[in-house]
Amino acid sequence: MRFFRREDDRERKRFYLLPGQGGRAYHRKQKLFLKTSLAVGLIVSGLFALIMYLIYRSPK
Repeated sequence: MRFFRREDDRERKRFYLLPGQGGRAYHRKQKLFLKTSLAVGLIVSGLFALIMYLIYRSPK
């Protein structure tokens, strides 16, 4: 069974000297950073698209 282990399993079980260097809390923090950065990226790109639309739309 050891042959089928993933690298990720060993990474999660590794011992770290200081808190926050790994484990569940670290993975939770990384997931939060990823979600936050995706949300901010979508908002900024949406605002940029809106500004470009308002500037370059044809006059009526």
